[in-house]
Amino acid sequence: MYAKIESYLSIVFFFFNSIGHANKISKAFDALKIYNYFEAKQLFEKSLSKEPACASFGLSIIYYRNDNPFFNIDSAYKFIIKSENAFQKADIKTIANYKQFNVTANSIDSLKELIHNKAFDIYKSKKKIDVLNSFIEKYVTAPQCFKAIELRDSMVFDQVKKEDTYTVYKNFIEKYPYAKEIKETKERYEATLFQASTKNNTIEEFVRFITNYPSSPYLDEAQNSIYALSTSHGTIEEYHNFILKYPTNINVETAWHNIYSIYTADYKTTSLLQFKKEFPDYPFSDIINQDIELSQKKLFVARENGKWGFIDSTGHSAIPYIYEWVEDFSEGVAECGLNGKAGFINKAGKLVIPFIYEEVEPFKHGVSIVKQNTKYGIINKSGKLVVPFQYDEIGEFSEGMAVVSKAEKCGYMDESLNLVIPVTYSKAGDFSEGLASVEIGGQKGFINKSGVVFIPCKYDWVDNFKHGFAIVKSAKKLGIINSKGETFLPCEYDFLGEFSEGLMMVVKDNKYGFVNNDGLVVIPIEYDYSGTEIKFKNDCAVAEKNKKQGLIDKKGKYITTKDFDKIEPFSEGLAAALRKEKWGYIDTKLKLQIHYTFQAAGEFNNGLAKVKKNDKVGFIDKAGKSVIGFNYDEAEDFKNRLSIVTIDDKLGFIDNSGNTIIPCEWDTITNLTGSIIKVEKNKKIAYYNIKDLEYIWKEEGF
Repeated sequence: MYAKIESYLSIVFFFFNSIGHANKISKAFDALKIYNYFEAKQLFEKSLSKEPACASFGLSIIYYRNDNPFFNIDSAYKFIIKSENAFQKADIKTIANYKQFNVTANSIDSLKELIHNKAFDIYKSKKKIDVLNSFIEKYVTAPQCFKAIELRDSMVFDQVKKEDTYTVYKNFIEKYPYAKEIKETKERYEATLFQASTKNNTIEEFVRFITNYPSSPYLDEAQNSIYALSTSHGTIEEYHNFILKYPTNINVETAWHNIYSIYTADYKTTSLLQFKKEFPDYPFSDIINQDIELSQKKLFVARENGKWGFIDSTGHSAIPYIYEWVEDFSEGVAECGLNGKAGFINKAGKLVIPFIYEEVEPFKHGVSIVKQNTKYGIINKSGKLVVPFQYDEIGEFSEGMAVVSKAEKCGYMDESLNLVIPVTYSKAGDFSEGLASVEIGGQKGFINKSGVVFIPCKYDWVDNFKHGFAIVKSAKKLGIINSKGETFLPCEYDFLGEFSEGLMMVVKDNKYGFVNNDGLVVIPIEYDYSGTEIKFKNDCAVAEKNKKQGLIDKKGKYITTKDFDKIEPFSEGLAAALRKEKWGYIDTKLKLQIHYTFQAAGEFNNGLAKVKKNDKVGFIDKAGKSVIGFNYDEAEDFKNRLSIVTIDDKLGFIDNSGNTIIPCEWDTITNLTGSIIKVEKNKKIAYYNIKDLEYIWKEEGF
């Protein structure tokens, strides 16, 4: 563009040279043509009053050109404007006369455009805000004025961003309301105003901000901060106080839901009813009523055409068969799988946690451990991630603490979901009786809930504390310590049993005896150990020597002869005894009551004992009379007058009179809550009501 206009001026100069008039203005243009700027300037200046259009045009050219000492772009602009104004005021005859000097509207516009461009380049090159402001003020007719304004605004905005205070942003908005940066400036103003007004992060500041700036886009953030600060511990009391103090806060509904979720975490009907009584102002009464009804509803997993859903206790479909897998309900929600992901539904069949997780655990105490991208975190029943996905493992809570692991190190989280014991241990166990086992340098000891090593890590292996004692191992031998770390039993035993009726079996060098609650050996370690744990039952225990057994009391005194091949403790006044590979029963006076005729003999329970004869199992009474014939491969003791029996690896039910309730046709039996059991046959499932003795539902093909 510049080249085109410069070429046009060359034509103008050519015309100046060709006209050849003798007057002053003609001589001025002649001098200009030969670059005699001094003479041309004097002649143009003398001609200004009589020939303002032409003289101003010539002077503008002189000031525009930078090959002379008079170069001044501002003067060039001043005179081209004078030339333009004079030209516009001239009459037709005068304008026609101007043509001899080629001073026309086009030539004036062309020179003015050149001046605009050069002036903008000069002013812009200074890269100063005040210089650009000067251009904007002087060159009001220049189309570059808009570019200058944009550039000026951008430079001011860059300065304002460096200072980054709401005051400078406010000034910019007031001074440059049409700047293209105005939107970003307003956003920055609101952000910095919010930051400055709440810099101490106190509830009082956020409340004041909401009052002073009711139209701020940060109102929600202010309200969220009030909510977070008011409920930092996540207790019911905090949530309720928040609701009462800030009833218009946008988080009131969330606070109510959190109160409800915490209070009714176990989803028991009693908890729901108590909540309704204690919080009559809860605004979602329809939810409570629905949950009370659902909490009493028993739902069971069921399958149809390879998809899983739920049925109710009457066998009717309660939740459609649309899931890849489902688990039993826990705290009112059930784990389900869809499209390879896991989520949760409630008893109404409504999706409450979306299918976005790789793994999920049942809800316990209102939270669930979930897995995403190979890491574990924790969500609450609202689906909110309350522990980020940062752990390699998260254990179940025990005594309010859960083991967490990261980068092959372990620590502990409390029920407030805060990491309270750092992830520093190579191994860690569950808390039991206020202490948890940890490993440091390959050795194990115990810490308390403050993370203090309470019992030094000096053992090869330790068990959890039970009733104030823990089994420990050192140098391949077992012993027992108390909860103070004091030795109860030295590490010199090969095996330690569990306390039963105040005594515990101890084994050393393949011999066993018993210690009491004081750690004293009260029954000598002199009996032959066969690899089976011996416990006291009904004040007696088995004692074995030289492959013969008898029963001893708690003082180690024999209460039977010592010549039985095997013997079991008394139950309901009779003890099963083995002689010459046959079992019978003796009474407390050591008199044989039931002859030695059985391959195996169990203890009496409600007057019946399970015995085996000819490789089949049946039941006898205390007189030795067969009550239930020897028809079964296996049988369980009677519960509620029913026994699960087995024939050819198939399961069924008989009653205590020997009547067949269900023939042996099931592959598995799972006991469920109440009278309904889950059974499986040929990889198909069904539900059976053992009280009503009828199926409530069968999968097709069962």
